[in-house]
Order: sequence, then C-alpha cells, then structure tokens
Amino acid sequence: MSIQPDAVAKYVQEHVRLGISPRDGRLFPSTAARFEKALSLLPDETLELFLSGARSLTIHVQADPELPLGMRTESRGSAAKSEYTIIVYQEHLGWPEDLFMGAFLRELGHVVAERPPEPEWPTQRGERARFKELLENRADAMVWRWGLRHYSIRHITATYPSHRVDQILAAIEQVLLDECDA
Repeated sequence: MSIQPDAVAKYVQEHVRLGISPRDGRLFPSTAARFEKALSLLPDETLELFLSGARSLTIHVQADPELPLGMRTESRGSAAKSEYTIIVYQEHLGWPEDLFMGAFLRELGHVVAERPPEPEWPTQRGERARFKELLENRADAMVWRWGLRHYSIRHITATYPSHRVDQILAAIEQVLLDECDA
C-alpha cells in the first residue's frame, strides 16, 4: 500500500464523531484503531476516494438504541454531490473484530457504490424492499471485489438466519456476474 498510515489515522480523527458519554470516550483509541484498520484494508484507489474528499463521509458512533440495530449508511444531497453518514452503535464496538470489519466494510461499500438517498428509492412497499436488498447485495459485492469476502461472509453468517445465508451469497455472486456481463 502506498498510502501512509498517518493519512488514514488523520482521516479517522477528522471524520469520526462520538455521540456517547465522555466516560465511554476512553474507548476511542481502540475504536479509532478498528476504523483505521478497515480503511487500510481498502485498495489504494478506493481509499483515495475518502482521503481526497471525493466521497464525503462522516462516521457517527452513537449510544445504543432500545432495539438492537445494525450499522447503517445514510446519504443526503444530489447524486453528483452526496454526503454520507455511517451510523455505528456502541454495541458494535464490542463485537469481535472480524464481525465488526464485515459490517463496517459493507457500509463503506454503500458509500463507494454511491447509495442513493432514501427519498429517491421506490415508494411502493414491495419495490422498496427489493431495492434495499439489491443495495445490500451491491455493497457486499463491493467488499468481495476488494478481496475481503471473508469479512463479508462472517458478517452475513452472524446476521442472517442460516436458511437465508445461501440465498444472500448467491445473490451477491449474481450481482458480480451481472457487472461482469455489463
């Protein structure tokens, strides 16, 4: 990798926002290290999208909600100049590193694939659900293209019931095949 680790550390310091109490802020060095590692795993040209500002990203670490939720990506603005926010909850910081990496890399996949803002999604319930599933598969396919499939599979197998895992993996493979044919 030709990009200096100091550039990644500086990026994390500038783009991670803590929305948790100061007492919990002591976790930040280990939290920062996880974000730095995830970004450092990206191919240089992908990492450069973030370091150069070509993809506007803020990472918010927030207190846990009452119901457990996974990490999520929000986008705002026009397609030409979207701003992305990845929401990471405090509970995610306690996950095993490979599970955390798989989840966070998926969210980075959404940003690199330029996930559209929700107001631009289909409005009919069924179409909206299929569109969201397609976005998830595209984000996972991005992680696979980066050569980080093992993190993606770790996240998928830990998150979804076993009867859905094979379907999801097949859908990701189909996204990759469709992109090769295009």
